[in-house]
Amino acid sequence: MINWISSEDEKNARKVNFYNLYKIMNFVKSQNCNDEMVSYVCQIFDEYKDILSYEPLLLKESLQNCYGDNFVVDYSLENSDVIISPSDLNSYYTIKELNKEKKELTIVCFDLHSDTYDYNDFLWKGNSFSKLMKEGYVNHYIVIGVPKHKRAMCLADTNKDLRERVHLIDRENIFNIIKKLNCKNIFVSIDADCFDCRKSHYTSVEYSPSTILNYVSHLEDVNGSNYIEKIHECVHVKNELGYSNYYHTGENDLTVDDVINITNDISFFCENNGINLGLSPNSPYFQLMEVSGYDYGNLTTGLVTKLIDGLSFKEVRKNGKGRILKKS
Repeated sequence: MINWISSEDEKNARKVNFYNLYKIMNFVKSQNCNDEMVSYVCQIFDEYKDILSYEPLLLKESLQNCYGDNFVVDYSLENSDVIISPSDLNSYYTIKELNKEKKELTIVCFDLHSDTYDYNDFLWKGNSFSKLMKEGYVNHYIVIGVPKHKRAMCLADTNKDLRERVHLIDRENIFNIIKKLNCKNIFVSIDADCFDCRKSHYTSVEYSPSTILNYVSHLEDVNGSNYIEKIHECVHVKNELGYSNYYHTGENDLTVDDVINITNDISFFCENNGINLGLSPNSPYFQLMEVSGYDYGNLTTGLVTKLIDGLSFKEVRKNGKGRILKKS
């Protein structure tokens, strides 16, 4: 079963108001402004305007149409084949539930961020894994996808007692780390912001340039005296944590094929070295996080289905309800 875990993030999904977006961006371009952020948003608009002009479906609805009866919502975690969540905050709850016995567990995570901020703060998506380690549900945490120039800063923001258990690595070092740690059980967590979202035009992920355009499309009263400030506010969005920075977001290296190949290599390595992939033979061994919202061009649906089919399922036949799947 493909298990979609409900999240508050789903309630915030908004379609792009394309008519307003087109009007605002044409006005902004007519100002011939050299402001760096304004130029960036104009470039993003040119890249995304064709795909955003079409009517989208919610990603959740697209996946329901694709997988039919094999797509369930808030189903039993242990009996799921794949866990999908709009919020990577849910990783705290899913891993805690799957590992309630507190078995020795290593997480291999594909992510642009480490999500290991101070565990003394209230629980949010930026410290979900540091809390899991602090509370004994995760022993070691390996992350592929954090840019090299950000790794020292990520570790500096991690509590001192956890730093030796957080491993921010390049993909080619994965097996050396697994050997060194003598892993017993491995669970794979995939955060969609690790992918090349800008190049692939994914829109149903948080860290997509289309998020900026969505904010722009809902602006009101944009004029010659305020448009620079308003464009900046759509790139650096104020929220309960301060600000979310969407400048150059989604400009990552990992593709779906990369993640499938690396994860399948991990699976092969585990099989040949007596390591459990997942916490039991019947429990899921990977989750996909940070996918939600309106899917323009069905491209994020293509990302999710390719990932699921490439890692855990094969198609056996089709009928009116969609694909009938089984574990490969």
